[in-house]
Amino acid sequence: MKKFLLFALLVLSLPVGAEKLPDNIYFRAMQDEMKRTVKELRTKEKDGQKPFYVVYKLTTDLGRYSVSASMGSPLRAFFFGNFVSANVLVDVGSRQHDSLGFERPNNWWESYAPTNTNIMPNGYDGIRQSLWEATNAEFVKVNEVYKEKQAYKRKKNLLNEKTPDFAPAAQASYVEEIKPWPAPDMQVWQDVVNNLSAQGKDLPYVEKLEVEAQFYQTGTYYLNSDGGFYQTFYPTGSIFWTAVLRTKDGYKDTESAFLPLSSWNVADNEKRLQEKTDKFLAKIKQHYQAQKGTAYLGPVLFTKEAASDFMGLLIRGVEKNKPLLSSAYEDDPEAGELRNKVGMRVISPVVDVYDRPHLREFKGRRLPNFAPVDDEGVASQDLTLVSGGKLVQLPSSRRSVKKGEKSNGHAFFRYAYPREMLTTAVVEPKNPLSQKELEEKLLSRCKELELDYCYIVPNMRGKDAMVERIYTADGHKEPVTGLEVSNLTTRALRDILAAGDDSDLYSNVIVPSLLVDEIELLPSDRRPDRKPFIARP
Repeated sequence: MKKFLLFALLVLSLPVGAEKLPDNIYFRAMQDEMKRTVKELRTKEKDGQKPFYVVYKLTTDLGRYSVSASMGSPLRAFFFGNFVSANVLVDVGSRQHDSLGFERPNNWWESYAPTNTNIMPNGYDGIRQSLWEATNAEFVKVNEVYKEKQAYKRKKNLLNEKTPDFAPAAQASYVEEIKPWPAPDMQVWQDVVNNLSAQGKDLPYVEKLEVEAQFYQTGTYYLNSDGGFYQTFYPTGSIFWTAVLRTKDGYKDTESAFLPLSSWNVADNEKRLQEKTDKFLAKIKQHYQAQKGTAYLGPVLFTKEAASDFMGLLIRGVEKNKPLLSSAYEDDPEAGELRNKVGMRVISPVVDVYDRPHLREFKGRRLPNFAPVDDEGVASQDLTLVSGGKLVQLPSSRRSVKKGEKSNGHAFFRYAYPREMLTTAVVEPKNPLSQKELEEKLLSRCKELELDYCYIVPNMRGKDAMVERIYTADGHKEPVTGLEVSNLTTRALRDILAAGDDSDLYSNVIVPSLLVDEIELLPSDRRPDRKPFIARP
């Protein structure tokens, strides 16, 4: 029943085929410039290569709004929009031997990334002009990369490999209507953040409490020369709290919190905002009383936000699983370390893990990584990453598949050329426990290990974050600061003992609280300031 309730909160959206490109200035400009590029773009050098594959991905900023306040006073406000950013990818050579998948050595100013440009004004002529300039620059760059890559492949005897550098793939399309939301009433939101931040004045040890309201919405337009395209719309809004406080022992620490909004209307959020502020202030009161922690090794209960960071071990382990070639290194340092462990046990069987590119919403919130089509034009597939503790699937791209295999549609621009990435990971507990049951199991395990206490960790934000020490004898809790989760490796994934029934979304991972059998917490070497402190005016 609990498993059903989790997936009742997930809104699925399946790919919709589109018979033709949407008729708007973005696709017209991309299509026209793409035709010029493929037909006319050439180098003067005899050994220069022609472009055989081109990608444009435009993101339009349809309005970005922000207001903030500190201790009741307005701090900053801004609004901007009506501009476009573009990723421009040009590939030269052939599908068998192309220019990508190779990182140039000693070029610290040039990462493995497409040419990016910001376009203003937002109109056909402005978009076309900027695409023309960026495409020319990208074309010159990749021709140089192509020569270096082919020289490297000759040196390593890779030119006779049968697997192509860039495999052919059936192309897909998805189009949703882009209908911008009405602008939020920023004067009303300014009053809200003024009021919320003013409540920090009630706590004398709070030196600063800032509250910020952020709203933005974007439209994304993707087109490649193989025929793949998509158009998506993403609106979002959030409130952020940041506090600077002085603990009773003189440490200057910070606390932060955020609340995602499914509506930009103040009236729809007032109750939740005050409840969140009350909880945040209560946490600050606890933090003020916190004692400095000492080194610890033993069971830890990661609540949801910390659990998402912990599951990053798995996510990073399976992403970027096609290593880049480079004469600067033998092993790509960013390639996922679990890429060769399909069929092996990589995590505790307490949870299964999936990737859901077609999830549109979770608990009424739009998901940023909704992706029915990937950035190589391939229809994205749901993945079963882990089942029964064993690694079952990896995200794949047109670069990572072997001859005869097909991409599962998980290549995405993430500040780089498209590589194998996840979208929205879902960690599904097989036997979810309540928070009370998790704490009881934590205490039971600590008693087995003859520990006086163990820890509950809410986040992994550094050594000034607060954790809770829970005592084995009677279960009472004390706030502790100055500890940081240390020396985490993928081995720790196999130590998950139990999972909660409280799944939520953090950092594109839908995850419950997780009880892990052995985690190391190490203290910082910082020292408190000398008393007396200068009181806040």
